[in-house]
Amino acid sequence: MANTYTNHKGIKAASTDKPQAMFKDTECKGLYLRVYPTGRKVFIHRYWLNGKERLYTLDAPEITPKSTEREIAGALSKARALVAEQKAMIGSRNAESREDPAIERSLNVLSAAAVPTVAEFASTYMTRHAKKKKKSWEEDQRILNVDVLPFIGDMKIDKVEKKHINALLDRKEDAGALVARNRLLSLLHKFFNFAIERGEIKSHINPAAKITKEEETARDRVLTDDEIRMLWAATSDESNLDISTRLAVRLRLITGQRSSEIVTARESDIQGDVWSMDETKNGLAHAIPLTGMALQVIEEARPHARNGLLFPARNGGVMAVQVLSRIFERIPWELEEGQIRPTPHDLRRTLRTGLGALNFDNFIQRRVTNHKEKNQIDTTYNRYDYMNEKRAALEAWGRKLEETIFGQTASNVVPFKIAG
Repeated sequence: MANTYTNHKGIKAASTDKPQAMFKDTECKGLYLRVYPTGRKVFIHRYWLNGKERLYTLDAPEITPKSTEREIAGALSKARALVAEQKAMIGSRNAESREDPAIERSLNVLSAAAVPTVAEFASTYMTRHAKKKKKSWEEDQRILNVDVLPFIGDMKIDKVEKKHINALLDRKEDAGALVARNRLLSLLHKFFNFAIERGEIKSHINPAAKITKEEETARDRVLTDDEIRMLWAATSDESNLDISTRLAVRLRLITGQRSSEIVTARESDIQGDVWSMDETKNGLAHAIPLTGMALQVIEEARPHARNGLLFPARNGGVMAVQVLSRIFERIPWELEEGQIRPTPHDLRRTLRTGLGALNFDNFIQRRVTNHKEKNQIDTTYNRYDYMNEKRAALEAWGRKLEETIFGQTASNVVPFKIAG
């Protein structure tokens, strides 16, 4: 029978990939095992009193993935004994009032045992909040897995203090990753606010509150012609890279679109030589014409598409955007002293810089990259799609890339003005 157990072996095997699951004891009526995806397990007495269902967290040893079979068997024995004691207590009370003051008093004391750990609540946060409200929920999952759970995942969520948050942030700052530090702070602020909303933190104090963000130095990195050639070579079919990954990087260079839009591109989004995006980071629907270089990349990707995705992860789902960043980390860039390594985001800046050098103004550059206009009134009332202008800009950029990568001669190609 699903979601039941009979002995300590059944308890050890009980697992779930949901925020939590209940397993019924087949030999002790009313005894249940609450199981969390982290492997933590607690015993619950489920009973009815005065017509209302009650759930009582038993004061039996907590079970973890490290618990031995002997420890699990001992915890089960104690839990069954406690249920028997409580049944006797309830049955001995006045039959008319059906009051249970001892157990109800104990519930308040023992409720702390039911407070989830940070790792357990992370599952709730992802399921109940991030995946429902954030297009970038996979980035939240990555940050939690890398920068939070390995360090404070085992802590009860209501025991996390400001000093613990600062320790996490200091790790990113010491690594020189101020942008990543600020993203981590933003996530932790939302994470603990959601815990307060769910009633998991009774004090209503958010440990990530009133911690200031560090000032970020704006990047002005633009790839040089040599670096573009190096990136193209590193993403060739002779590389050891997964084909979807290397083609995704190439399309990002050719089109200047965001990583999140590249990895979620679907075959159905491509109609002829136009790529339409209904959902984008800034919430604005967007469409761009595809040049010959872009169409060549897409046609090369089509045989490897899965579940409708042009550039799927190896498991067939949406590729994580950080996978693209890892390619840039592997390339042996020839950096001058004090020069920072390029990132995928620098490809957008490289495209815009290139379009500027090709005499396309900021207005058309923003239309190509789908940046919001500062004057929202213009955006609201001007519904022209500028497709012809975007096509001219991207075709000029394509010719510039071909000349840079393959050495073709084009009279209307000018060198980039590299930001200093």
